[in-house]
Amino acid sequence: MIFGGSTKILINIGANYGPYVKNGETWRLLTSIFLHSGISHLIFNSIALLAFGNLIETIFGKRNFLILYLCSGISGSALSVSFNSNIISVGSSGAIFGMLGGLIIYYFFMKKVNPDYAKNNLYGLGLMLLINLFYGLSSSRIDNWAHLGGLLGGMFCSFVLINFNLNSFSLGIFNVSRIHSNYKRIYIFLSFFIWSCIIFLLVNI
Repeated sequence: MIFGGSTKILINIGANYGPYVKNGETWRLLTSIFLHSGISHLIFNSIALLAFGNLIETIFGKRNFLILYLCSGISGSALSVSFNSNIISVGSSGAIFGMLGGLIIYYFFMKKVNPDYAKNNLYGLGLMLLINLFYGLSSSRIDNWAHLGGLLGGMFCSFVLINFNLNSFSLGIFNVSRIHSNYKRIYIFLSFFIWSCIIFLLVNI
């Protein structure tokens, strides 16, 4: 916004760019999700984050919202580097798609408690994803690989958060894991270690 959002400036301040990331600048996977290419880009993503982020924060809690956001954003950046490495990518849209992925998993588990409510929300989220992915395919300026990576990262992360009960969820309805609490931290560590290995492979293939 301040410097005009030119390609050179975006690269200098941390945009995601495949050749640089593969050359060791892996920090770009993180910094790029906090950058935007202009005021309209920033406003659009801020509105989406306000809508879905508040809901995610209410359900998962503040700490796990941050975990989900970062996991989704980095996953989106990594998939973009792997399959769309020649573009310069910025924006929080991959993380926002991760919010949608997190809600999908949440409502999937919630089907056990309130099937009709969960089903209606799943239909709504599915339609929203289809519209956004179709819109992304219609524009060469939109990084669909980042969106897809963020969606998958959010689904994975929310599954771990819910299945291992990393916080007291707002409705107090989840106790899906039968694993003894002493072993949950080990499984959580292994889950995110595997995720880290996948990210490493994506940016190095």
